[in-house]
Amino acid sequence: MLPSSHMKRQEASENGRTGAVSIRSVAERAGVSIATVSRVLNTPDKVSQATAERVREAIEDLEYRPNLFAKGLLTKRSRVIGVSLPDIHGEFYSELMCALDDRACALGYHLLVSSNAHRVERGPGNGFALDLVDGMIVMLTERTGVDIEGISKLSHPAVVIGFDEPGLEVETIVVDNQTGARKAIEHLLSGNTPDRCYFVGAHRGNIDSDERLNAFCAALRERGHEPRSDQIARREFSFDWGWEWAEGMIDEGLLEDVAVFAANDEIAIGIANAARDRGVDIPGSLRVVGFDDSRLCSLLRPKLSSVRMPVREIGHAAIEAIIRRIEEPDSAPRHARLATTFVQRESSGLS
Repeated sequence: MLPSSHMKRQEASENGRTGAVSIRSVAERAGVSIATVSRVLNTPDKVSQATAERVREAIEDLEYRPNLFAKGLLTKRSRVIGVSLPDIHGEFYSELMCALDDRACALGYHLLVSSNAHRVERGPGNGFALDLVDGMIVMLTERTGVDIEGISKLSHPAVVIGFDEPGLEVETIVVDNQTGARKAIEHLLSGNTPDRCYFVGAHRGNIDSDERLNAFCAALRERGHEPRSDQIARREFSFDWGWEWAEGMIDEGLLEDVAVFAANDEIAIGIANAARDRGVDIPGSLRVVGFDDSRLCSLLRPKLSSVRMPVREIGHAAIEAIIRRIEEPDSAPRHARLATTFVQRESSGLS
């Protein structure tokens, strides 16, 4: 039996359609005008559901692929959004990319991705093919080296994820690290004294780690305890760093009857695995909370308590924001702050 794709191509050939399928062919197949097909592709909300479904079936049957280059010449838009991320590895960025792509596709746009956010940070569009995109989504994770003026003066509409400072005259989307972190720390402090609580995070200058550390220090100070330098350890967001920190604490006999707030789940999992391998009871002697609420949290034994990041919401909000900036360039930029929530599981003790 022939594959369905071969049968579709054969059908197209038998009907006199060879080579690339045109939008006219789709219109004829669906029994609508070319303008209606165009509306389904570009502004689907302006077409009835039944008509849109008929057009999509014709597109699928004929394996039609829009000519984005020709379309861009006519509309002076590429319907491509540039996305600049500091990294594309790991669960967080994978989930974020899926959310960005899902929403962009649903709204008729495509993505062009760069994993070098510093290119935009250091100058307006430096190193990024801005002539290929209608707008830019830039994710920033570091406070140092950010060219606020350069980003604000980009020739294209822009949305910044993760960074919002006075003078940044673009749309921004940030996460409320403080609220979720404070709830997690309050939970740890309900069973441990402030002097027996530790923070393990990334290097100074990382926006998320710094904000989560600020929440940790504020909670301890509210209980009359000034955090000691040995209660704060910073290097990087990694499993290896968490493992190494825990190993050192165990070797010194310090990882007993303590609570640890890790600035992300990778660090927390590294700590928990090292402790388990060395016979430390979790949550009996060690209570651990991470941040991000990755899928691994529920697979770990014991299951890892964590602060949930609204990753899908971040991706959808960023796409909707950049499209709004593209279509309404004179509108005032908005500044969104998305909530985080504490998810209590076994690693921090269940109440």
